[in-house]
Amino acid sequence: MTETLLTQSSRGETTCTARIHTLYPHFTRADRAIADLTISYPTAVASFSSRELGRRCGVSEASVIRFVRKVGYEGLSAFREALLQEVASSKSPVTAPFSPEDSPTDVLSKVVSLCSQALQNVLTVLDVDELARAVEAISAAECVHLFSIGGSMRIAQLSAFKLMRMGYLATAHPDVASQMTQASLAGPTAVAIGISFGGSNKAIVDVLAEAKESGSTTICLTNFAGTPITEISDIKLVTGTPGGLMAANLSPSRVAQLAVLDTIYNLIGPRKGGLQSNEA
Repeated sequence: MTETLLTQSSRGETTCTARIHTLYPHFTRADRAIADLTISYPTAVASFSSRELGRRCGVSEASVIRFVRKVGYEGLSAFREALLQEVASSKSPVTAPFSPEDSPTDVLSKVVSLCSQALQNVLTVLDVDELARAVEAISAAECVHLFSIGGSMRIAQLSAFKLMRMGYLATAHPDVASQMTQASLAGPTAVAIGISFGGSNKAIVDVLAEAKESGSTTICLTNFAGTPITEISDIKLVTGTPGGLMAANLSPSRVAQLAVLDTIYNLIGPRKGGLQSNEA
């Protein structure tokens, strides 16, 4: 199943750590121990044998091999080579954990580095064919409905505002009951966009399913492949932000979401009477 998820969510150029970030919810406890060590110390992990890696993570050699295959590599040698190539190209710089001893400059540097890594992951994880399909669907839609809750709601509301400034009819209701009503009335000329970092929030998955039932084209913007929201969506935009499930409300996840949406704004262009996308 995991190999299928990788095929659906990547273009074959996804970095090793980006693959790990994207598949994190599907990992077992043993997988996560290996994943966490790999993300924090990729150079060191690239030098370990399966026995040494298993010992340091407190798991068996068999668990190491299973993990390597889950993230899309035939064996440990290919996995280690991919890690070394990634470190050499500096596509995913390693950021040390935050510490109480950090100065303001240290913290700022780490936040910027994490945001930079999140954007780099978007470049390697996001399927550009799916992005093109999203642009085509939104460009042709009579109305765009954005569905989300919690921290993602601010992203949805900002998106609706930008789309309206560009001449599109767009909505982003703040409560789930209103969203469900809007979804049931959307119809085949609308596009429904569900924004959910984890991709498993039942309320948003149910709203998007209702929009799909009404005939709308459904698009999800999420961080992980193979989650409930991707299963219900016609078009899947996966970001692969680092940090696992706990990163939902951190700056890198929001930066990644905004980068994808800003790309869409610039590709669809304004409608007659709307402002230019870079003015919206």
